[in-house]
Amino acid sequence: MLQRRAVVFGILGALTPMSRAVASACIEPTQILIVPVMHKLHQGNALYGYSDIYRLVAEFRPDQVGVEIRQEDLDRGDDYLARNYPAEMVHLAKIYESRVFGFDWLGDDLAGKAVPDDWWKKHSRVKQLERSMDAAPQDRTPNDRRLSAQLASLSERQEQIAVTATATTLADGRYDAVTAEYYATLKHLTDGTQYSVISQFYAARDKHLNDNVIHCLHGMKGCRVAIVTGMDHHGPMMKAIEHRRDCVRLRPVF
Repeated sequence: MLQRRAVVFGILGALTPMSRAVASACIEPTQILIVPVMHKLHQGNALYGYSDIYRLVAEFRPDQVGVEIRQEDLDRGDDYLARNYPAEMVHLAKIYESRVFGFDWLGDDLAGKAVPDDWWKKHSRVKQLERSMDAAPQDRTPNDRRLSAQLASLSERQEQIAVTATATTLADGRYDAVTAEYYATLKHLTDGTQYSVISQFYAARDKHLNDNVIHCLHGMKGCRVAIVTGMDHHGPMMKAIEHRRDCVRLRPVF
């Protein structure tokens, strides 16, 4: 046993400064808690209200807190944030002001710019297409009708999970699986139509959110990091962080 220890210490002593830093980081892995939230649906859920979100984050004792707000928007003021972001994100950004980071993405056309007051009602191409699609459902062919019915059924299953969810059940993978199927069905339904922009945007948003979080985590090795994200993004974000090669530990949501 002593000889084995000597060999291990000899190897560690021979490491370069960079490799010693990596070894040290893996001795203290980054602890990550990903909390899925339901935005306004928390108002009607007695099992998972806003106070439960704040309790989960506080009890985790985070060194850093990630919120679904663009980094460039964090300093734009309370009224601006309230117009453009969910209440729980704004609240967390305020109470963890000294250790918060933003990871949201709203499209390249808004990159580095403030969101105009009437953006969502008048200028967002994705929102315009969503309203148009709701007003004129895709039922050109029997396959369109089948996919539309499947989409409606999946949306109903999402709602059924959400209305009785606790933080734990929302993070247990069932909602993630239904949501993945929902967006895959949406893609099949809209492929080859003007509405494909909707599916493309949501796929791009997931990728940007994940990339932004992982970029931030590079500078947080060994820290405790709470990440609060909308429930539709929880599954893709879990997978993206699980696939990281450096030393991280995902903590369960209780």
